[in-house]
Amino acid sequence: MDQRSRPFTPLASLTKALARISRARTRDEVVETIRTSARSLIGCQGISIILKEGSLCHYVEEDAIGPLWKGQKFPASTCISGWSMINRKTAVVPDIAQDERIPQELYGGTFVRSLAMAPVRVDAPVAAIGAYWSQPYAPDLWEVETLEALAEAAAAALENADLIAELKVRQAHSRPPEDGAAAEDFAETIEKLAGIAAVPTILDVVLRMTGMGFAAVARVTHSRWVACQVLDPLGFGLKPGDELPIESTLCNEIRSHRQTVVFDDAAEDAQYCDHHTPRIYGLRSYISEPIILAGGQFWGTLCAIDPNPAKVNNPEVLGAFKLFAELIAHHLDAEASLRSTNALLERERELAELREQFIAVLGHDLRNPIAALDAGTDRLLKEGWTKRSPLVLKLMKSSISRMTGLVENVMDLARARMGGGITLAVTADDLGATLQHVVDEMRMAHPGREISAAFDLPATVAADHLRLAQMASNLLSNAIIHGSDRMPVRIAGVLAAGGLTIRVVNGGRPIPPEQIDKLFQPFKRGGGIAGSKGLGLGLYIASQIAQAHDGRIEVHSDADETCFTFSMPISMPLNG
Repeated sequence: MDQRSRPFTPLASLTKALARISRARTRDEVVETIRTSARSLIGCQGISIILKEGSLCHYVEEDAIGPLWKGQKFPASTCISGWSMINRKTAVVPDIAQDERIPQELYGGTFVRSLAMAPVRVDAPVAAIGAYWSQPYAPDLWEVETLEALAEAAAAALENADLIAELKVRQAHSRPPEDGAAAEDFAETIEKLAGIAAVPTILDVVLRMTGMGFAAVARVTHSRWVACQVLDPLGFGLKPGDELPIESTLCNEIRSHRQTVVFDDAAEDAQYCDHHTPRIYGLRSYISEPIILAGGQFWGTLCAIDPNPAKVNNPEVLGAFKLFAELIAHHLDAEASLRSTNALLERERELAELREQFIAVLGHDLRNPIAALDAGTDRLLKEGWTKRSPLVLKLMKSSISRMTGLVENVMDLARARMGGGITLAVTADDLGATLQHVVDEMRMAHPGREISAAFDLPATVAADHLRLAQMASNLLSNAIIHGSDRMPVRIAGVLAAGGLTIRVVNGGRPIPPEQIDKLFQPFKRGGGIAGSKGLGLGLYIASQIAQAHDGRIEVHSDADETCFTFSMPISMPLNG
C-alpha cells in the first residue's frame, strides 16, 4: 500500500492506546506499551524509544522491520533524538541523506530513509520517540500529531511511574504505625485510584460545577491524609502521594462523624470562621464528602477548596458530591471484589486440576492390580487347585496389598488436603526398632538392592511411630526407585542437640534444581522418569507427616548423591 493512501488512525484506536499508556505503573511498562502500539497507530516501519541519561541518549526499545540501535547509547549532541530533546521540538526528516543532523555512519546499515522524532515532556525532555520509514517520505500532519500525542501520554505516565517508585521507597523506609498494625501500601492505593477512569472526569466536573480551583480524592486513616488523585489548576501544590498533617485537615473530623463538611465562605460561617484549617491553608470555600465502602468502612474523602468564596452549600452541589463519592466507593468495592473473585477462581482452578489429576492417576494405577486379580481369579476358576495355585494366590495377595496401599495414600491425601492435616497418635517406643523393621521389609521386597542402616537412638522416643515408619518407607521407596541400582541406599537416624534427624541417601542422577521445589507436591511422579509407578503421593505424604511432627524434610542433590533429611525438635509439643 502506498504510504499516502494509508487511512488515518481511527480516533478510537489512538484513545485506547493513550489509555493503556496512562495505566502503566513502571517505566518498563510505559516503554513496552509504546513499543507494542506505536507502529500500528502511525503506520511506519519502525519505532524507537529513547531515554535521556545525563548527556547520553539510550535507545532502550524498538519495534521495526530490521535492527536499529536497541541497547546502544550515543551522545545527545550527535544524534537526532538528542537534537529533538535539546531543542524541545519534534524533528521531521523526509530524507536522511539530505539532513546534516543525521549521523550517516550510524544509519548506513539500517533500513531507515526518513523519520520523525518527538520529545517526551517538551518543557524538560526526559525521553524521545522515533518513527522511521523505509523510503524517503514526508509524514502527514496526522502522523506527526499521533507521534506527539504518544509522547505526551508517555510524559505523564513516566512521571506517574517515577512517583509510584518514589512512594514505594519512601514507604519502605517509613516507621511502622504506632498501633503495630501492618502499614497500608499507599503506592498501591494510588495505583488503584489511577486505574479508575472516572476519577479524573469527576474532579474536572467538580471544578467546573463549583468554580473552585483545587479538587482531590484523598485516602484518610486515623493518622494520615494522602492525596491519591488531584486536579490543581489553582497551583495549590499537592500531587498524588503528597501528605498533609492529619490534624491540620477537616477530613480528620469527617472520619469521625462521616458527614459532609461544606461552607461558602469561612469568614462568614459561624462554625468555621475561627477553625484552624481555613486559617492554616488560606481557604474561604470548602466542601468534602466522605467515601464509605460497602461494608461501612470509611475510606477517605472527595474534596474541593478555593481561597475565594464559592456557592457550594446548595442541594445541587451536595447531591452531586454525594453521588460522585458513592461512585468512587463502588469502583473501589468492585476492584476489591474482583481481587477476591480472582483468588477464589484460582483456588477452584487448582482444585479442579487436582481432581482431574487424581482421577486420571488413580484410574491408571488401579488398572494393573485389578487386572492381576481378574486374571488370577479366572485361572483358579478354570484350573481349580493346582501346584501353581499358591503362587497365583500370592500374586493376588500382592495386588490386594498394592490396592490397599493406594487407598491408604488416597485417604492420607484427603486428610492432609481437606481435614486440616495428618493427625498423630503419639507413643513412647523404640524408634530404632521401628525403623529397622521398615528396613527389613524393604530388603525383602527388593532383594537385589543393598540397603545399609545405622541408628543411634535412645530406647524411647515420643512420636507417632507408625507414621514415622510410613515416612521412612516412602523415602526409602523413592531412593530405591530413582537411585542407581549399582550403589547402596543408606538410612541413618540420630538424636543430637535435642532434635531427631533421619537421613536417606542414594546415588544416581542428581535432581534438577528446578524440580526440587516440586518434589513434595501431590501427583509428581519422579519428574517424568520412565517407569515411575504410583500416585506420586509418597513424598507429599512424607512431608505432611514431617509437618505434623513440627518437623521438615530438606533435599540436597548433586552428582555424588541425593539426600533427603528429616528433622524434628522432639522437645517441642507434638500435634495431635
